[in-house]
Amino acid sequence: TKPENQAGGNGDYILAKDVIEFCFFSALTMHYMLQNPSPDSYANAIDKGNLSGENFITQSMTSSLLEYATRCRKENNFGGCGTVTGFSTTQQTTSGGDPSRRAEKTVSRTEFSEWQRKVLPDLFSCSIVQFFHVLFFPPALSQHQLQTQQQHHQQLQQPFQAKRIFQQYAQPFFPILRSSKELSSRNGSSSIIPISSPVFGGNVGKSSSDDGGAESLFLTSSLSPAMFCFASISANKFGGKWYRIFDGSQDGWTFHQLEHAIIGYQGPTLLLVRASSKNNNSDDNAVVTFGAYTASKWEKNKRDFFGTSDCFLFQLAPTLCVMKSLPKMGTRGGHYMYFNNGMSTNIHSGNPSKKDDLAKGLGFGGTVSHPRLFVDIHLEECRVSSQDTSFEEGHLGLPPSTNNGDCDPFSSSSGFASSTTSTLHIDSLEVYAVGDEDTLREGFEAQYQHRDIADAALRNARTVDKAAFLGDLRNGVVESKAFAHRGQVDGRAHGSLKGEEDRKANGL
Repeated sequence: TKPENQAGGNGDYILAKDVIEFCFFSALTMHYMLQNPSPDSYANAIDKGNLSGENFITQSMTSSLLEYATRCRKENNFGGCGTVTGFSTTQQTTSGGDPSRRAEKTVSRTEFSEWQRKVLPDLFSCSIVQFFHVLFFPPALSQHQLQTQQQHHQQLQQPFQAKRIFQQYAQPFFPILRSSKELSSRNGSSSIIPISSPVFGGNVGKSSSDDGGAESLFLTSSLSPAMFCFASISANKFGGKWYRIFDGSQDGWTFHQLEHAIIGYQGPTLLLVRASSKNNNSDDNAVVTFGAYTASKWEKNKRDFFGTSDCFLFQLAPTLCVMKSLPKMGTRGGHYMYFNNGMSTNIHSGNPSKKDDLAKGLGFGGTVSHPRLFVDIHLEECRVSSQDTSFEEGHLGLPPSTNNGDCDPFSSSSGFASSTTSTLHIDSLEVYAVGDEDTLREGFEAQYQHRDIADAALRNARTVDKAAFLGDLRNGVVESKAFAHRGQVDGRAHGSLKGEEDRKANGL
């Protein structure tokens, strides 16, 4: 559809929902072309509706696009294009549906391009572009795979056909979920550990052998809308394998377990929180999914912020929003990462009482007493705010209610005159190690070394020189009543107490 009065010639209008779903289904089709042997199998898989139960992500992407377009229209950006009143009623009625309602769900090509550049820079490259690349230039079978298939068909006396040519990527384009427990032997993953995420789904599929034997498990990238969303944010950061290093429901809801999982790992990590309103509300919109990405390693008990600007905050649902880090300017900003387990290591602080003001938990942005995204030390509550000086402004958590029900996560002119803060109940908490093969290997090797050093220090602390310890006790270096009776024992050896001998010597 086209507006009657195109200011600046900004082009056609498109339905926001249609363009988002077109990109996703292009990626989904490409994904099954690489994962399955025949067109029938991936066609059937797509027909089953991979969006089932997870379409809230594509809905949140659509909401994000529409809200961005609404802000542009209010601020008269892009030469004034995009005003809802500029749509032709005749054209809208012909297309079906209420004209005003349809116009509200439509965006211009310029609005879509600017939103995509700001929020999902790799949306096209990981969907439409990749789909046509695989379609017209399918990955070729390796020489070893060709020989193996030829030998197999020769044994069966069947003509050789490379039927699975679409499957031969050296590494899947979309992320594959793995469990870090697979690497516990430090000799690589020996077996597949099935995991399930409330946001991403499962990581394994089942296949039957040709002879009708038992089913076997195999890894699958399990392209869900959430995976597609992260790949669209940055295919470079979120491609390859993800190793889940912490899951509250599996590893235990204790801060000690979380600390053990992330401290020492020197690589990018993704924190993912699924939370709900503390009010007893059955409304589905009361559930939010958000988190943070950081390329810096986690450090503990520094009493201050740490990390670099290579990080960002995000919200997946109910409305997609990406809040990039802001550069540090003098003393302003630079508050990227925070971690405090409540056990201060700075005992020589000039003001020991200051530690009482520090938030106990982990967080991003804000201040040491009120981080912008903060998970408390009990892993029960998460406090989020809409703005700070270290990250771009935008909603984390449930949007505040307004008179007209609108909330723009991209602009301070729509209810962000002052920062809004809300407290949510944590339903699920996951941490993933992300990156390419080299980054993951270096990160886990550093963590293994860190744990070895910590274990050695603990063993040394438990090993005590018994002779030196007893000597310190007897000499009074260590206060104890364990040897207080020695004087009395010495006195009894001569038939009287040592105190009585002293009194006799003094003529008492």
